[in-house]
Amino acid sequence: MNADIFIRTYYKDLQWLQYSLRSIEKYTAGFRKTILVVPRSSAERLRWAGLDRHAETHICEDFADDYLGQQITKLHADRYSDADLICHVDSDCLFRRRTAPKDFFSNGKIVVPMVSYRAFPQERGWQKLAEKFMCCQVEYDFMRRQPFLFPRWLYGAMRDHAQHLHNQSLYDYVISQPPGGFSEYNALGAFAYYFHCDEFVWSERTTWIPDESICRWFRSWGGIAQSDQEEIDGILGQHSVDWDFC
Repeated sequence: MNADIFIRTYYKDLQWLQYSLRSIEKYTAGFRKTILVVPRSSAERLRWAGLDRHAETHICEDFADDYLGQQITKLHADRYSDADLICHVDSDCLFRRRTAPKDFFSNGKIVVPMVSYRAFPQERGWQKLAEKFMCCQVEYDFMRRQPFLFPRWLYGAMRDHAQHLHNQSLYDYVISQPPGGFSEYNALGAFAYYFHCDEFVWSERTTWIPDESICRWFRSWGGIAQSDQEEIDGILGQHSVDWDFC
């Protein structure tokens, strides 16, 4: 099966994005291509930075709330990529070791890390959002490792489920949520777990700390501190920026 790397980003994350793309070039193998999707209002800045030369670029609509908007884009990733497997990585994440699609599989099935909310009752912020969407109890958090690999068929199946469950499209459901009111990766994980459990291998972790063995997971909203820059330079094996980026 073929696999594409998929990144949904926007202009405020371009500094992070150029590091993420460099890490993809350095560490990944076996992926067909990298796909970037940006809102129309960010497209010119992406071109100005020269980052569109390093991936296949697509333009999506502008959203009033792009936190929800970027999740909608990811939930329709199969409309931008025709790959059998779609590998989501956020623009503030850097690959840190050699990675190929086969690394996400065990016994021919995708491995999905998860952690029990019961074991960490103080960390239940995403649980309520997942339960609201799924209309049932959700026992696990599935946002435990970047990148996230899903089969192409899962997206359409979840959109069909949302239409049946909420009597509206998944797009309309997500866009109607309050700020911060949805978690796309948890929704995909919960849907896969409760409706297609046998199609995946589920790996339960015993710590709330995310698995960063493949990708170093930074947080873009905090900016790039000096300590972050030093760590980034260490991951990429070189100092400063060597692309045409300002």
